[in-house]
Amino acid sequence: MTPSITSGLRRRQLLAAAGATLALPAFAQSGYPNKQLRWIVPYTAGGATDLVARTIGEVLGNALGQRVMVDNRPGAGGTVGAQMLAAAPADGYTLGTADNGTLFNNWHLFPKLPYTPESFQYVAMTGRFPLVLAVNGQVPAKTMTEWQQWARRSKDVSYGTPGVGSPHHIAMALLEDRLGLHMQHVPYKGDAAAVVDLIGGQIPTMMMGVATARQYLKDERVRFIGITWDARLSSMPGVPTFDEAGVRNFEAYAEQGILMPAGTPRDIVLRINKEVEKALATPAVREKLEGLGMYPVTKSPEDFRAYVARQAATAGEVIKRKGITIG
Repeated sequence: MTPSITSGLRRRQLLAAAGATLALPAFAQSGYPNKQLRWIVPYTAGGATDLVARTIGEVLGNALGQRVMVDNRPGAGGTVGAQMLAAAPADGYTLGTADNGTLFNNWHLFPKLPYTPESFQYVAMTGRFPLVLAVNGQVPAKTMTEWQQWARRSKDVSYGTPGVGSPHHIAMALLEDRLGLHMQHVPYKGDAAAVVDLIGGQIPTMMMGVATARQYLKDERVRFIGITWDARLSSMPGVPTFDEAGVRNFEAYAEQGILMPAGTPRDIVLRINKEVEKALATPAVREKLEGLGMYPVTKSPEDFRAYVARQAATAGEVIKRKGITIG
């Protein structure tokens, strides 16, 4: 083979190799990930949100070949963690948990936030915590119809929640709107304190998470009226869905998803989305999350972003009508 032919062949090989390299995703070219990832959780360690992140993060880290370190940054209804996430480099090494506050509610609850919906890349939905409508055992209501009748004829009916603007609060506000009820909101500092007063009769009714409700299934001091889910749960087979109870198409959950800083490369976003979906499909992961009261729900980044926009609009309407504010 002559030198000119050899050099021409070599040039073509180099060009082909260069083209193949350009066709590779950015994370393949850069060796992504080549260091540990940070997962910002906007709540303290040990709670359900923290445990969800650690459960998914462990499987995600194994799939990526790098450790996923959970970084707990509680404060101000999730806004401290959200601000840190928004300000992080958009290099694919920082992700964060977002719940109802960051996703839907805080835009309407706080007069001003140090970030906007455009500060984030919406990566993946992870799941929902169904809510259970509960009453003190002395309340004369065993069905949703009886609950509505009791709420209408009783004076100064109150309900408890874990706090102003919590998913439980917004759910009750939505239910009031749907049924034309007027009830007094009693905010507590956390779910546990509200449940104690429900059992003691200081408040007659509230929404509570599934994991909490399951602890009182055989307790006569508490009765469950309905659950915000599309089917009865195997762990609570005697509790009807809201649809079955007569309140059709009522959607209210504590929800969670994963965000990354705006500008994070799309191929990295798609990679994280894919690996998270695979993790959520793992029986061991599903079992652990359901034990925490969360049921996996997955969406593509685009569907997740569109869903957030719709839910934020719905939340904004009821928050405005009810005059709910924080700060």
